[in-house]
Amino acid sequence: MLLLAGTIPIENMPLTYGACRYDDKKLIIGDYVLTDEYVTLGTATMISAASVTCQALGIKEPQAVVSGDIGKGEGSLKIFRFLTDEVAKLKPKVLTIHYILPAREQFIELVNTVDKMEEKPFFIADAGALLNAKAVGLSKKFDLFTPDPGELSFLADPDAAHPAYVRHFIFDVDTTEVMRLGKEAWEHGDTPRYLLVKSATDHIFVEGKVVGVIKEPFIPALEPIGGTGDTITGIVSALIYSGIEPAEACIKAAKINRQMGALSNPTPATRIAQLIPFIPEAVKKVIV
Repeated sequence: MLLLAGTIPIENMPLTYGACRYDDKKLIIGDYVLTDEYVTLGTATMISAASVTCQALGIKEPQAVVSGDIGKGEGSLKIFRFLTDEVAKLKPKVLTIHYILPAREQFIELVNTVDKMEEKPFFIADAGALLNAKAVGLSKKFDLFTPDPGELSFLADPDAAHPAYVRHFIFDVDTTEVMRLGKEAWEHGDTPRYLLVKSATDHIFVEGKVVGVIKEPFIPALEPIGGTGDTITGIVSALIYSGIEPAEACIKAAKINRQMGALSNPTPATRIAQLIPFIPEAVKKVIV
């Protein structure tokens, strides 16, 4: 099972668990339907990309657990409780946690529950889950982080308890800096074995060493479109679930994401929901 989890900023959206499928500009999770306008919302984008990738690969559709959270933390707590209680029974092969608000004790309990599983899933974190893991010193209990350069700056600063207090100027992290910061973050114990840094040039690390640099195709219009980092996380989750070796899956995910952009011919005004339908063709171009 590929199990995806995270909050969606919809007030009063209940905790929802079930098979998920993106189809005809809408995302269906169990009996809950998210229409086109909501597919642009972080976790929903990640789940949609994973669903479409699984469809393209001809593998079983993902499962997802989501809950509404507009910043009060109630939805995040519901997800933590559900996963802590159910993950050992569900036995996912890959578990990806995305947007989630800080809840120190509940997060630690969940991570330790996963770590103690007899058949531990390949454990991925992005966005809020990634920041939580670093803040509580549990990065090494994950297998893959998918940060952007700003999040990487946080990971590489051993003294920062919050992304707002990193020593590096996070808005000016170039390729050389990414390589250095990835190495330092590993040496400090603040990244898992695999790292996929999402940027204008994507970098894949294994144990602090760069094993892949993806520059092409370069689609400048993708850079200002919100959600393109979320699609990479969904794509790589599906590729690893399909059985592709993790480092190779990271390289292929970065290439698929770029091909998605090339095929869709976007402008800076394009919304991420308009790009997701191009993922299947991008998968075919990259995975021969």
